[in-house]
Amino acid sequence: MSEERMSGAVDQEAFEKVIRDNLSPEGVAALVMALQPAGSIRATTPEGEQAVQQVLWFRSTLLDMIGVKTFNQQMDELGF
Repeated sequence: MSEERMSGAVDQEAFEKVIRDNLSPEGVAALVMALQPAGSIRATTPEGEQAVQQVLWFRSTLLDMIGVKTFNQQMDELGF
């Protein structure tokens, strides 16, 4: 799977390590939940659209890291 890097991150592996080292699965799940509304944002400029795409990339990367099953379990456990 070759996705264009939207984040500007130089090293995807290092990026994911930083997330894992600093956020619990609960924290990652809460971030994914908080970023859900980004999918409905409609930017009116190319720069705005690029920013939205970066947020969507970030949300997708986080969700891929913990998986949908873990995300759903965390949402239930956290009461979201």
